[in-house]
Amino acid sequence: MPIDWAAVNWLNVGILSAMAFVASLIASVVAWNRFGGAILAAVLFAVIYVFWTYYPHGLGPVVKPG
Repeated sequence: MPIDWAAVNWLNVGILSAMAFVASLIASVVAWNRFGGAILAAVLFAVIYVFWTYYPHGLGPVVKPG
């Protein structure tokens, strides 16, 4: 089953990629080893994603609970 590339939300892909890049960049500077850096990057990405998605700042798609 081929991917419909026109249906991909490229803005969302770009924003999520940028979030993952920033999280891994910060983790690589702060981390004490590779495994710790991977865990820290995952946690930082989750924090940034939740802020971007659920905080009503007007910059992105805000999901209202309930």
